[in-house]
Amino acid sequence: MPDKLADDQTWRKFICKGEALVEAMKASENEAAKVMNLPHAQSEWSGDLKGELKTWAYTEAYASYLNCDLKGYWAVESACITLGLDTRAKAMGGANICYDFNHWDANKKDEGGKIVPKARQMYQVNGKEYRATGAEMQIAINQVGGVVFMQYVTSPATAAENVWNKKPSLDELPALRHLSDIMWGAWNRDNADISNIKYFWVQGVGNTRTKTLIARALKEAGKELDKWPGTTLDITEDGALAILGSENGACWGWFLGQHKKELGNKVIEKVVIFKNDRDKNPDPDLIFYVGDAPVQ
Repeated sequence: MPDKLADDQTWRKFICKGEALVEAMKASENEAAKVMNLPHAQSEWSGDLKGELKTWAYTEAYASYLNCDLKGYWAVESACITLGLDTRAKAMGGANICYDFNHWDANKKDEGGKIVPKARQMYQVNGKEYRATGAEMQIAINQVGGVVFMQYVTSPATAAENVWNKKPSLDELPALRHLSDIMWGAWNRDNADISNIKYFWVQGVGNTRTKTLIARALKEAGKELDKWPGTTLDITEDGALAILGSENGACWGWFLGQHKKELGNKVIEKVVIFKNDRDKNPDPDLIFYVGDAPVQ
């Protein structure tokens, strides 16, 4: 964890974002659309998005079972025991399914048989040519336990800025570009009960700004980053709201706020901040707890 705390301006900005997301999650679809400043709250993306991911040039790489090994690789067995979650990858007889989506093709070759660098890869949709962004999204799903895990992710917008060395315009990016939508597609894959969403888990937060918000949230609560059970903040507290509004939290608000038709009105109730059992990785984990929104 960095010693640096989020400054007052950043702190207030992300608290406001968190408050808006909570309002959108609790509100009716029409009211949520107003809060989100969208024509419709419901996402245009539904189902498992397998076809849509292919259309928009996402490739699916081999995801090692180690990335779904919550006991050995991630060292979070204590949290899993409390939450009643399997720590094993599906490939090892467990419940955790790994996915690795890339917005580029690691195997793409030119006419001479040479690998085409991600920065020069192009694709077409509806007759328009686009450039691969280089986004990488490693996530995991536990359908039985009701968990979506964010592991290592770089959004198309962020990746494009790094790969292209310029800030992309929206019309240069794939239409399917938001982490919340891609997470939704993964959650839907061969899932008999998509309403069984209980937790959103961010593993090893790497985003610098999110870590400054976490550091300030802990300081405001008079706590330090500690092993499980860590520190629990109710969503009514400023620290939880700031973390929800952060780069590592906002996608969960959109995930719930834009899928009311499938899920009903669900809301994030609290967030737990902790470090892993091994204590060798300074980056914190976040678990957002999901519950039914109160009846308005």
